[in-house]
Amino acid sequence: MKRIIWGMFLMFFVAGFLVQAVQAENLTPQLCKEKVIAAAKLLNEQGDAALAVLKDPGGEFRFADGKGYIWVHNLDGIMLMHPIKEALDGTNVLESKDPNGFYLFVAMNELAEEKGSGWVPYMWPKPGDSEASPKVSYVYLVEKDGKAYVAGAGMYDVTAEQIKAMFPDDPIYED
Repeated sequence: MKRIIWGMFLMFFVAGFLVQAVQAENLTPQLCKEKVIAAAKLLNEQGDAALAVLKDPGGEFRFADGKGYIWVHNLDGIMLMHPIKEALDGTNVLESKDPNGFYLFVAMNELAEEKGSGWVPYMWPKPGDSEASPKVSYVYLVEKDGKAYVAGAGMYDVTAEQIKAMFPDDPIYED
C-alpha cells in the first residue's frame, strides 16, 4: 500500500512539475513580436477598450513570468498605458532618451509611421541597475477610429545584429 501511495505522490509531483515547466515562457524576441502583434490586433478590434485588457497584470499580455509586457503610446508621444510604470500614463515620453542621447520613442514613432512595425535597438538600464544594457523593442502601429496607437514590447541583452539574423525581413531602426 505504501508503494502505491508513494507512486501516486511521485506521479502527481512529476505531473505538477511538467505543467509548471510548460507554463513557464522564456522572454525571446519572437515572443515579444507575437505578443505585440496580438496586442495590435486587439487594439484594432477594440480601440481604447483594449487598454484595460493589455494592462491586466494576470492577463496574456504580461508574459515570460512578468519580464515581458505590452505598453501603448500614441504618435503625439503620450503614454496611453504602461503596466509597470503607471506614473508614465498620460505623460509625454518623446523627450525620453537613452544614455547615448538616442530619443527612443521618437525613433519608435518614426519606424512605426514609415514601416508600420519593426525593431528599435537602444540602451536602457535593467530594473535595479544603474548601468545601461542593450535593449530592443518591437513596435506596431494601429489606427482605429481616428486614433493612432503604437504597441510595443522589449527585452534586454539583444542587439540589432541578432535581430537582423533572426528576422531578416523585419525593419530595424538605424540612425
